[in-house]
Amino acid sequence: MGTCTRARLGAAAAGLVIAAVVGGCADNNSVSDSSNRGAGSHTGETSVENAYIVPRFKPGSCAIQVGDAAVLTFTATNNRVTEPERLLAIESANADAIRISPGATLEIPPKSSIAAGQPIEHVGDTAGPDQPFAVMVVGLDESARPGTSVDVTFRFEKHGDLTMRVPIEACPTQR
Repeated sequence: MGTCTRARLGAAAAGLVIAAVVGGCADNNSVSDSSNRGAGSHTGETSVENAYIVPRFKPGSCAIQVGDAAVLTFTATNNRVTEPERLLAIESANADAIRISPGATLEIPPKSSIAAGQPIEHVGDTAGPDQPFAVMVVGLDESARPGTSVDVTFRFEKHGDLTMRVPIEACPTQR
């Protein structure tokens, strides 16, 4: 084997060692954003995920009419071990109002989640029957178009305000 070949092999080996050392020293604490809607809400004890607005489907049309209503879906999670969290209100500057029905404050028990459109379980209490809650976005403005996003603020009792970009679903497939 010639001197030049040994030098190349040595340089290649040194390069591999340096790459391994540098790769091993990389920051393993970096946060990777998820493609999960709302997953950017790194809030620790309270989080909102899978948030999106579903415009009302009008046969033959994909446009949202200014002032029209839509459904807001999301999952709110309380990661506290012993304390409940309460969702007090939801607001957006891109809508006249966001209404939660039934109109009661939504309590999220410790270490659990609630999801719009799903029943809230009332285990061992007399708070009422397990029934779903729905969230309507009323009076959408002209900036609310399918395939875009709007700012939505979720107001919690303990966490306070959590504002995030919430996408508006693209038009449903017409069959």
